[in-house]
Amino acid sequence: MYRYDKSSRVWNLINNADRLSQNGIVFADARWDSTGTTDPITDTLPDVTTMLTSNYIDQDAPDFRLYPRGSLLFNTRRSGYSVKKFVNNYFNNSAFPSLPTIPGAGSVLPEQTSTWVTQIGYKTNGEPKMGRHSQRNEIVAALKAAIDSNTDLREEGYNFNLLAAPGYPELIPNLVALNNDRGQTGFVIGDTNMQLQNSAAEIINYEDTELPTPSPYLAVYYPSALTNDLSGNEVAVPASHMMLRTFLYNDQVAYQWFAPAGTRRGLIDNANAIGYVDSETGMFMRTGINNALRDTLYDNRINPITLLNGVGIVAYGQKTRNSAISNAGSSLDRVNVARLVNYLRTIMGGVANQFIFEPNDKITRDQVKTAIEGLLNDLVAKRGVYDYLVVCDETNNTSDRIARNELYVDVAIEPMKAVEFIYIPIRLKNPGTISGSTTAAETA
Repeated sequence: MYRYDKSSRVWNLINNADRLSQNGIVFADARWDSTGTTDPITDTLPDVTTMLTSNYIDQDAPDFRLYPRGSLLFNTRRSGYSVKKFVNNYFNNSAFPSLPTIPGAGSVLPEQTSTWVTQIGYKTNGEPKMGRHSQRNEIVAALKAAIDSNTDLREEGYNFNLLAAPGYPELIPNLVALNNDRGQTGFVIGDTNMQLQNSAAEIINYEDTELPTPSPYLAVYYPSALTNDLSGNEVAVPASHMMLRTFLYNDQVAYQWFAPAGTRRGLIDNANAIGYVDSETGMFMRTGINNALRDTLYDNRINPITLLNGVGIVAYGQKTRNSAISNAGSSLDRVNVARLVNYLRTIMGGVANQFIFEPNDKITRDQVKTAIEGLLNDLVAKRGVYDYLVVCDETNNTSDRIARNELYVDVAIEPMKAVEFIYIPIRLKNPGTISGSTTAAETA
């Protein structure tokens, strides 16, 4: 928006975040019509020109005395470029007991007590969120509230091991919190912003500012994709659209503790192209993810989805968002290991429940140990762990613990690691050298 300066005959750009200077602007609800008598639902929408000669303002309009002379007011109540909520009986004696609330407002409540109340939200710099940003602000707030307040999702009776909110990376902290409340028995598939460009600098900045949530049970993927809806129209979709299907396929042909990546279990068949949505034009920009960009993504714990010649679109990473500090030496920095732990927590919880209220003696301890060892033997056979150790005896079930009605089982596992780097050095030898060698060392 611009303000016209009559003295210099120039249109000057208005700083939408300025609410302190005489050149600033205030975004607030001020009035719906020129009299307070127009029903906002059934009556004809009054023309804005009829309001130019009226001094009428609603009781919740901003107090002009709080702003410098010369400040502009943007009446969001009549704006068509923001989200509004209809509130029945908004103007009532309880909410507005002393009239007028501000100079210029009426001494009585308006005839129409119901009205639209703007729900826009503000950016970090103070600018209002308008248009699609206003819509997204309300949708995200509603989704966050739904996740945070849902007690059913936190009950043991609901069994699920994947959590995602496709297209809404703002919900990642809420999904992580939900998973924590459920004892970390699930895994969160997170998106990056669909407008994130394929630039190393943009990706590093995005990781620093937009992905602060650390969790070993969260993986984030990039980029977005182009696919077809049920009517055949091309639509842009977030990365989780591809990865949800990839995770499910991985679990169908293998197990949770196998990596949902690579050409065997990471092939993506529900997307036609990869890229990002241009923030200026809204067009989908088809891009590739070259080796250098894949390295940048992986170094920043964002898993690349790439296009391999002769293969197709492939999920080419399986790092979790485990804390960068704890990544060193931690197996939980990989998706397959984190999901193995999810699985173990779930099934071991079921085993433990069978022994609740049993006598806390050696017989019960031996039975618990045998049951858990049986589960782990199965995981060894199914390539989930290399080896394990289960301790459930008097060393970790002391008399104090028994007195507190507690039974402890200590489990240590060596989780199976996935191959992520293959090195194939090629050596040039003279004729006849190789035939007499039996080991790689002899050919060096």
